[in-house]
Amino acid sequence: MRCLKSCLPNDITCALDPVHSISHTVISLPTFREFTKPEEIVFLRSITSSHYPHMDSPEIVYDIQSGNIQNSFDIIKRFEHGMIVGVVRQVKPLVGPLKTVLKLAMNYVTNGVISYRNIINVHIYVSEFWF
Repeated sequence: MRCLKSCLPNDITCALDPVHSISHTVISLPTFREFTKPEEIVFLRSITSSHYPHMDSPEIVYDIQSGNIQNSFDIIKRFEHGMIVGVVRQVKPLVGPLKTVLKLAMNYVTNGVISYRNIINVHIYVSEFWF
């Protein structure tokens, strides 16, 4: 589910808020029996090419804002097929049953200022089972 911002005319507060969209997705994870390396679980694809045509093109900055239980997740930036991708990884094992909402931000930064932001809420359910 994804909601896009639509401001009413003359709504300055809305226009100045950098949040452009809010989306929700759900993922289920097992309780890992053997956890030896980070597990890539979510891919955040941007609309921005990894080859900037101009110096004032936005930089993409990814951030985990909340829900990172026991610092079990991280997010890295990767370049794939000419696009910038944020990769959310599980870096520590979690024992279920467990649920959390990992609130992620994809910030488009131009000249040091966030021009707009997409919020992604990942609802994570960890099973008590390893299978």
